[in-house]
Amino acid sequence: MAKETKPLQEKLTQWALAHLDSIFAVLRVIKPTVVFKGNAVVTRFEDVVEVLNRDWVFRVPYAEKMNKVTDGSNFFLGMENTDQYTRDVSNMRIAARREDIADIIKPFVDQTSTSIVKSAGGRMDVVQQLTRVVPTRLIGEYFGTPGWNETEFANAATIMFQYLFYPDDPAVEEKALRAAEQTRNYLDQAIATRKATPINKDDVLSRCLKLQEAGMPGMSDVDIRNNLIGLIIGAIPTTSKCAAVTLNHLFNNSELMVVAQQAARADEDDKLIQFVQESLRLNPFAAGIQRVCAEDYVIAKGTLRSTKIPKGARVLAATQSAMMDGRKIKKPREFQLDRPAYSYMHFGFGLHTCFGQYINLTQIPGIIKAVLKRSNLRRIGDMKVEEPFPVSLEIEYDN
Repeated sequence: MAKETKPLQEKLTQWALAHLDSIFAVLRVIKPTVVFKGNAVVTRFEDVVEVLNRDWVFRVPYAEKMNKVTDGSNFFLGMENTDQYTRDVSNMRIAARREDIADIIKPFVDQTSTSIVKSAGGRMDVVQQLTRVVPTRLIGEYFGTPGWNETEFANAATIMFQYLFYPDDPAVEEKALRAAEQTRNYLDQAIATRKATPINKDDVLSRCLKLQEAGMPGMSDVDIRNNLIGLIIGAIPTTSKCAAVTLNHLFNNSELMVVAQQAARADEDDKLIQFVQESLRLNPFAAGIQRVCAEDYVIAKGTLRSTKIPKGARVLAATQSAMMDGRKIKKPREFQLDRPAYSYMHFGFGLHTCFGQYINLTQIPGIIKAVLKRSNLRRIGDMKVEEPFPVSLEIEYDN
């Protein structure tokens, strides 16, 4: 009987994942917050914001896994609002500066993406040759950590991301912890080598070591390594997936593709950002953001939809649902380029808003722009996905 039940559960799960938009649409009307067996799903826009903005109630659940990835420590994504969290985020804001986007990141992404597309000879696998490669090379150029092998480095970041942010899977954990050990060893050696033989390069690693030399708290070799490993995990697979998904959405909508190509050829970067934002709203990176409720809490208190979430419940703040909530998002099923910034939850809200959101909103449009500028652009077959990430999107174009 147990053997029969498991395939049935798997089929139901697959069906639900394939129909999440419809399920969320029903829940937003009849039961905006559902609590069941120690879990809660929050679906309306205002309520999702409430969860993500109350970090003292709805806490991040990643510390245990981050401890394994870092071999006994943490990364600020897995921390609560503590002194260490503030220290580590502040340190990395000094090392990875917003002004670097215009001075370093955008020129590198534009040049690298254009070079790859031009050299591909009119046919390429966008995922394998571009969307994974550009962020990996940016990590090498900007962070100062190119990895031991470009492909293996990207694979390591991807499997660690899957381990940290997706449901538990023993096979994934085994691969991720092996990748984490290899990444730690590489970063330890990179830090030691840079200290032993300094180079005249203004990258994130050099800045971290200068802060260490100046006596900045939280900048030991291990601290630097842990912060770098966390940023690397968040930088490569997310960028690759978002760029591939955006391009695939445009291929699925020929009229949008025409407008997007016009914007790319005119270097209208702000418009391309909106193409990315809207494509990801309609094809979200994930169903939502996980939290754990630290105390009994009533969501949407004082309204007819108010619901008690018990202490210890695992909460999904369903950003996918929130971005389709017609109470806050005008005509949510339409693709519109003039939506206000609050319409998008790709980077979260509150304390744990994505550290690299401005880098992402530069890098993803830069990658797709290099593709969109090509003439006679066409897709060869459907995008291939090995959940949760795209693995192939083959295209042709006139070079």
